[in-house]
Amino acid sequence: MRSAANDLKRDDASAEQDLGLRPGSFAELTSGRRPVDWDLIGKAAAVWPLNERDLLPIHDDCPDGVRIHRLAEPVASGRTINRGGSPYYEYRDTAMSRVASYRPEWISMLRVVEDSDPDNPAVEWNRGHLLYQFTYFVGPVNYYYRWEGVSHCVEMNTGDSVWGLPFAPHSFTSRSSTEPAYILALTYGGDLLGDAQRELSVLGAGAARALALPAEQAALLRSFAQARLLSTEELARRAKLPAPYVAQLCSGEASATFDETAALAEALGVAVRELLPTRIDTEAGVHLAHRSGARSWELPEQGRAAYRVTQLAGDPAHPHTTALEVDVLPAADASDGWLTTYQHQYVYVLDEAPVELHWEHRGRRRTERLEPGDSAYVLPGTRLAFAAADAAQDGPTARVLLLRVGGATTTDVRFALATIPGDGIERYLDEDRLWFTSDAAPSDAVRPAAAQPHAPQYDATDQESAREH
Repeated sequence: MRSAANDLKRDDASAEQDLGLRPGSFAELTSGRRPVDWDLIGKAAAVWPLNERDLLPIHDDCPDGVRIHRLAEPVASGRTINRGGSPYYEYRDTAMSRVASYRPEWISMLRVVEDSDPDNPAVEWNRGHLLYQFTYFVGPVNYYYRWEGVSHCVEMNTGDSVWGLPFAPHSFTSRSSTEPAYILALTYGGDLLGDAQRELSVLGAGAARALALPAEQAALLRSFAQARLLSTEELARRAKLPAPYVAQLCSGEASATFDETAALAEALGVAVRELLPTRIDTEAGVHLAHRSGARSWELPEQGRAAYRVTQLAGDPAHPHTTALEVDVLPAADASDGWLTTYQHQYVYVLDEAPVELHWEHRGRRRTERLEPGDSAYVLPGTRLAFAAADAAQDGPTARVLLLRVGGATTTDVRFALATIPGDGIERYLDEDRLWFTSDAAPSDAVRPAAAQPHAPQYDATDQESAREH
């Protein structure tokens, strides 16, 4: 409420007038001494140019940095989905969090086929879905996918993986009635979800199609030039390049060198990276990675290796998504180094051996033993390490699936955070004062240490987490 009022340049008196509040009550609301209720949120959204969601805090269900999902929980969540009049999949939930956008499922294939024909009538196709999907395969699984009306089938086995684009129809079946056949399907929305989706839903399908950028530099040049009302001739003058050549660059008839791209970026007043289009390496909407051809390496490279890492499916179009298979070597222990990333992390213990999960969050270290089938969600920035739970040299190797996904804190947000001075980051996270020094001191005083931020429908644990945050 305080941050929204500041952004709209409302002091306490004007905010109280807008919201029909008695004098002095806005300070009580923004200090946490009085709860913000749904009626007030609705009123604020009615009189100010805000949506209700702008005034709602996120639920922090991961106050310790890691959220563990034991195997018994996925088993309890199991449900069978029928397709074509008979059981087709068994779904189980695995570790997820309200803080992250990914939705990971364990899915067992209940339909068995005897061939790899993509047109097999026993295959029940879905219609595709909004979310991107990373899939890790265990056992003899047939993967079916359709792109631009053409159907494909690929035989996948344990350790194979695939990354796929949204809204592409696909399906899975088993090739064996005796062997386990399942997948770990980790779906996530990336930048397509959240504010972008809500904004585009207001603008409409026509605007969304017009805003869609092909992965080419010419489209980026045209877009920035239009935004700045620059003609081709003016852009050429600023970049000190021939106007006919710049026209060819904007139409896609020519390709700029890096130095020319830098000159165009300077002329447009943007960073060079804004004129470098993304690269998409998918074929027919997917990027397949077979275990037999995957790149592997040991970590650390110097001294005793703690992990053997295998790169799984991904695509340059999503540089902030990383999928890895990690073998925890018998000699590994937490002293071999921490694994830290800016990404949200999903951990799944594969059917090999148990593993010890060590982590450090806000100065506190913890350790938990994870059995095969257990999974975990890990907050960005949490220091993480794995160690072999059973250190027998001749025993099975502990193996985990590690999926790392970028969140709402994009590269641009991270750059912006680095420009905030002084205590600005603390205020950005939890604004607690009027944006100017007021003569009426009580309302712009910093929130008392004992005050509790109130969130509709928070329970005591959530409130404690929000206060700590």
